[in-house]
Amino acid sequence: SGCYTGTIGDLGCFSFNGNKIITSGGGGMILTNNEEFARRANYLTTQAKDDAARYIHHEIGYNYRLSNIQAAVGVAQLEQLPKFLATKKKNYNLYLQTLKDIEGLRLTPSPPYSANNHWLYAIQIDEHIYGKNKDKLLEHLIKNKIQARPLWYLNHLQKPYQRCQNYRIEKAAELFESTINIPSSVSLTKEQITVIGGVLKNG
Repeated sequence: SGCYTGTIGDLGCFSFNGNKIITSGGGGMILTNNEEFARRANYLTTQAKDDAARYIHHEIGYNYRLSNIQAAVGVAQLEQLPKFLATKKKNYNLYLQTLKDIEGLRLTPSPPYSANNHWLYAIQIDEHIYGKNKDKLLEHLIKNKIQARPLWYLNHLQKPYQRCQNYRIEKAAELFESTINIPSSVSLTKEQITVIGGVLKNG
């Protein structure tokens, strides 16, 4: 207990893609307290050059470095992170109040063992009570000019991975069929959340 995300295992990975809480426009970051792993990661992500002057590579390498400009953007975003997290939590609570009386919809709760960063606001749909399934609700939101998305398609159902081993992922399939992500931007206003709630209530 008391660990930060990304520090529980030997390696932690963060994405700085444009839709994350903080972004550098792309790329990411690896965390480790293992010096050997850090050296290995640095070697592979800087093209695995064994002789940089002669461009000699003994292994397949990758150009996964952030540019200086991207890194500068990331540092500036990092300075804003406490404010972003506070806004995310405030908006989560606004959604919670807005949706509490809509039968058949539930804002996904925060796990009791963690401090949630509220990156995405997800709602779970009981279509028998709400009267619409995930796809119909997505259509309704889009028709009302509210951007919403389904959960990511499950990896074990993607064509490249259908023959790979998987184990007891029934819950993931259930959540995929009953969950959508609703607007989650840091720039959301209270008025916009109220409008979204109204569209969901009158679904």
